[in-house]
Amino acid sequence: MNKTTHLFGGMFLGLMCILFTACSVLDEDLSACKQNFTVHYQVHLKTTLTTQIQTELSTRFNDPEEAELSELLEDSLKTIFREFAHDVDLSFYIDGLRAFRDQHIMDDKQAVYELELPADNYRHLALANFGLEPTVERANGEKMNTSHILQLTDDQLSSHRVGLFSARQDMNILGNTDQTFDVSLFMINSASILILRTDNTVVDYKAIRVTSTDFADGFYINDSIFTYNSERELEDIRVTTPPVEREVFYAITFPSCDTAEEAQQHFATRAGQTGAQDEDRIWRKFVYVTMPDGSITRTVINVRQPLNAGQLFVIYAYLNDDGTITSPNVEVGTSVTLNWQDGLNIEN
Repeated sequence: MNKTTHLFGGMFLGLMCILFTACSVLDEDLSACKQNFTVHYQVHLKTTLTTQIQTELSTRFNDPEEAELSELLEDSLKTIFREFAHDVDLSFYIDGLRAFRDQHIMDDKQAVYELELPADNYRHLALANFGLEPTVERANGEKMNTSHILQLTDDQLSSHRVGLFSARQDMNILGNTDQTFDVSLFMINSASILILRTDNTVVDYKAIRVTSTDFADGFYINDSIFTYNSERELEDIRVTTPPVEREVFYAITFPSCDTAEEAQQHFATRAGQTGAQDEDRIWRKFVYVTMPDGSITRTVINVRQPLNAGQLFVIYAYLNDDGTITSPNVEVGTSVTLNWQDGLNIEN
């Protein structure tokens, strides 16, 4: 049985004011009467991207250039952590089977739609922004308990490009009665950021590549549970263009496990290659630096703090003359391989 972790906290998207009005019937079978209702959508965020980034950088570092870096990160991530929904996907289930589904292009902070459903007891599952994200797909949506989001498999798989939101709620739709339902959608992906200082080294590196791993590969909507069935190494998005004094990369992924014990139970298959010897690590970033002679130095950044849904985590690090990466973050450790080739065991 696979270990799972529950979604807690983070950012939410509000579906506001679902108003049901009664229709006229000649008999008492209200379940056969379709109730008209209006759905008012309102997008909300519990936390502020700008505040999180500025707080993170100003708390750790006192450098005038961090203000410029903060603006760069805010601009890069504002399309992900924002009060905006491109599309919404609404499903209503009776006795575990989908009875009704409605999809809309919203492209706004708020919108109103007219729908109708027969009076009954429903389990409502809602999604937002999945129409914009090509690296995930919805599977088995006809049944409530099997409806889930799955991370696709690809050798060159990139991180997510948008914020993904989900909700679940019971709705007892009554006949001849006006009703209002408030449904909150919580963010189900997260951001991990690497800020790499390169101004303190003389190495004329040819390239830097960053990947991230040890995150959930699926999410069951009804139970709000993440699954960790397979290991995927996702390509980080590069924000900066060299030459710069700070290289910036980020990955938008599903959350990590809650504990190191859980993580190493799920992701122990590549322990020899990926630095899993760090018993306290929960998730990892790999930094590949191509040196002037064409050799590659790989540093595994082992993060000892969980990455929760809706959360930002910033790793601040330094590039050394030999291509290795070191970090002052107390939450991380590093393992290094010089002259790295795929398949070599990592050196601690």
